[in-house]
Amino acid sequence: MFGYSARSNVRRTPLTPAKPPISAWGFIKKILNDRTLGFGSLLAYTFVIALLPLFTAALGIFGLVLSSNPSAQQSIVDSLADSGSDNTTKTAIRQVANLAANNLGDNGGGILAIGIIFALWGGSRLFVAIDETFTIFYRTEDRSFLKKNLIAIGMLILFILLIILIIVASAVPSFLINTLPNNGGAQFGIFIAGIVISITILFILFFVIYFVLPNKKMLLKQTWCGALIAAILLDIFLILFPLYVRRFMGSFIGLIGFVVILITFFYYFSIVLLLGAQVNAYFFERIQPLPDGLGTFLHEAVLQMLGGPHVPAERVKTESRR
Repeated sequence: MFGYSARSNVRRTPLTPAKPPISAWGFIKKILNDRTLGFGSLLAYTFVIALLPLFTAALGIFGLVLSSNPSAQQSIVDSLADSGSDNTTKTAIRQVANLAANNLGDNGGGILAIGIIFALWGGSRLFVAIDETFTIFYRTEDRSFLKKNLIAIGMLILFILLIILIIVASAVPSFLINTLPNNGGAQFGIFIAGIVISITILFILFFVIYFVLPNKKMLLKQTWCGALIAAILLDIFLILFPLYVRRFMGSFIGLIGFVVILITFFYYFSIVLLLGAQVNAYFFERIQPLPDGLGTFLHEAVLQMLGGPHVPAERVKTESRR
């Protein structure tokens, strides 16, 4: 009885595993071993492929809605064309925009509805690619086919709405600066307010991506820092990218030049997106880097699976040579 009471008075302290260490080199190693830069190239290509049907369907919608107002339709086309870096590129963009707006608009709602369905499916491939990339960064399982695609379509719709807000937020300060007098530094205040609004909207965009797409339960404290860093980096990039295009990419002209500029833009956008995810995964989730590159790690993992207790060593050597 005495022994029982003595044992009952002993307070057991649960053993909590020590948090894995973090360092600058560990973060760099995780970026390299996870093939972050390679996945950035993949996402940049997916961006272009995914947004092209969305762009075409959007122009078709404008062409159908504004078919009775050709001047408004042409104003939208001209605004898109003015984003080109030279006259040849502007002409190429204008031709593509007019072709999509006129053809889809004239063919009526049936073909346009089919185009919208294909645009949603094609555009959602971007978020499927991000989802699959995050399974490597966060070491999670793949989602089911249905769940993955439903989430991707929902993220695409939210992405379109936030992009519209970003465009409006970036256009309004420029309009106010050009129209309002600079009394008491009003233009500078409007410029700063525009940057703050743009960063806020970008923060929401990245936060939703980092919160929803990883196939695990995410918390606010695990996502806010990467989203804030990505939002600030992307806003700086959006400010400096036109200068970069004029300084280093002025020799690219025409439709090819437009495609090169577009891919370059989306590549840096993808790198910023993946960098924010890696910040969250390493510094806040404490997910450690792979001991080797992704290919080597998978190779050794497969060999260990084949070299289990029921598999002879000769089979392991045979499988490794294939």
